[in-house]
Amino acid sequence: MENRTLKEYIESLSSASPTPGGGSVGDIMLSFSASLLSMVCGLSKGLDNHIENLIKLRDEFLKLSFEDEESFNFVMNAYKLPKETEEEKKIRREKIQDALKRATEIPFKSMKLANSLLSYIEILLKEGNRNAISDIGVAILCLKSGVLSSYLNVKINIKSIKDENFVNKVNFECEKIKDEIIEFCDKSLNEVINILNQ
Repeated sequence: MENRTLKEYIESLSSASPTPGGGSVGDIMLSFSASLLSMVCGLSKGLDNHIENLIKLRDEFLKLSFEDEESFNFVMNAYKLPKETEEEKKIRREKIQDALKRATEIPFKSMKLANSLLSYIEILLKEGNRNAISDIGVAILCLKSGVLSSYLNVKINIKSIKDENFVNKVNFECEKIKDEIIEFCDKSLNEVINILNQ
């Protein structure tokens, strides 16, 4: 999967195949955000020391994008397991629940990792190259879209999980992360627009 070109990825995304899907796209958006922030750091005096960490985040989001695709395939394979006998039904239920948890944990991890981008946005809004302010704005939009995409994928998967402790913990944390990041992105984007209008 890592060897696909962007064109090949988009063609796969456009097909009737369920993977790649929205979860994978969310991680790509977060990877775009980290990439743009890295670029602006490279264009800003004294900020190139942040590039290495942003590149690591970029690659981690890209890896999560691939893992999201794989996790959905695990879910689909679990649903295809035989269910003729009671034992088969029991094994199938367990495998489905395990696969759903895995499919939930990946976008949840993406949401938590997205928090790491906030400090770089703050730095760039204060010290970044003003000629690249629109790129910071696009990075903010990619962050917001990516986090919301991950949030939606957490919610769709968690609906079918029976483990109430798992569900309650993930629901509480993902709502908190989503609200905080969206508020940050909206405020930061307004700051970008104000700078552009000066």
